[in-house]
Amino acid sequence: MQKAYMVRKILGDNFTFDLAKYKAYSPIFFSPALALNYGLSFAALISSIVHVGLFYGREIWNRFRTASNQEPDIHLRLMRAYKEAPDWWYLALLMSTLALGLATCLGYSSQLPWRGFFASNAISMVFVIPTCMILAISNIVLSLNVLSPFLAGLMIPGRPIGVMIFKVFSTITLGQAQTYSGDLKLAHYMKVPPWVTFWCQIVATVWAAFVQIAVMNWTLGNIDSVCELPLYLPNGRAFFSSSIVWGVIGPRRLFGAGPQYAVFQYFWLIGAAVPAILYLLIGYLNFRPARHFNAPIMLGAMAWLPPATPFSFSSWAIVGFVFNWWIRRRWRGWWGTYNYITAAGLDAGLILGTIVVFFAITLPRVQVLKWWGHEGVFETVDAGGTGWLRKVAEGGTFGPSEW
Repeated sequence: MQKAYMVRKILGDNFTFDLAKYKAYSPIFFSPALALNYGLSFAALISSIVHVGLFYGREIWNRFRTASNQEPDIHLRLMRAYKEAPDWWYLALLMSTLALGLATCLGYSSQLPWRGFFASNAISMVFVIPTCMILAISNIVLSLNVLSPFLAGLMIPGRPIGVMIFKVFSTITLGQAQTYSGDLKLAHYMKVPPWVTFWCQIVATVWAAFVQIAVMNWTLGNIDSVCELPLYLPNGRAFFSSSIVWGVIGPRRLFGAGPQYAVFQYFWLIGAAVPAILYLLIGYLNFRPARHFNAPIMLGAMAWLPPATPFSFSSWAIVGFVFNWWIRRRWRGWWGTYNYITAAGLDAGLILGTIVVFFAITLPRVQVLKWWGHEGVFETVDAGGTGWLRKVAEGGTFGPSEW
């Protein structure tokens, strides 16, 4: 029977990688979903750069040239009545946060050198424009949660804490840029002053940092068996698995020339080739069906799996089909007026319902009614750890006999 990978058996002093212990223990094996997640994440990010460059490169260049002298539409004319957030606010925010981040890395045992800190922020800057454009078009979020630890594992191999800090800085920086660009877009249409949007984002982010730390410390100190059933924490487990793959073992041993996962390097080429092929079909061959395909969206949607499950994807597919195809075709007026309001209401209801359930049922340990929705997900083949087709013969090995 398969067992969890005991990362402690391959660690030396100060949580660093020990090659001798690794050779004496075992290589790591990915589940098909996790391996596909890594490959598609490579492809999605590369495809975003190629796609945006081919389809919107000229428009982006023109926007840069005319940024201070744009032809005003009705929204821009109305927004000029409000006070703008000056550029020096953004510059001051950038310099102060860079200083705090650098001080944190150098002042503690972070395993992340100053060069790695600046590299993590530079990577996020490279992907700001392509990923924000994909987000504006499709509401699909492309993240650096795979690419950033991959690069960090090449730069600082064998330092899992440093690799994870590198990942956090690059991933969260890009994520905040995507969130703020979406807030500015919404504020532009809703006629919210830019300086108000700026300060709302700053105050909320600072407050959330304190709340997040407080909740985490309370959880670790007051709840027994954290990260075990029923408090499974799939995001935390995925993050821990990432630290093993990229930080402890490293991408060279897993994806370099020779190892069993080296074939996944071809996903870089797939990510670059798919948008180029679609561009040729649309722009030069006028193949109209190709207009319905978008490479970053197709490749990036699977990046949620894991920690998302097939239940998550089936739910998204059903809701998307009902609202964005069936209702949109039959009741277009209702769809245009209430579709996204309904989505926002459901999101708000989920958040409020989660709070009510936690304080009314989970915290006081109330015994709730048992039904399939509570227990079915834990009775599957995957949850039971019995999802294998073949058993290893007596005296045999799983995977390569020499490595």
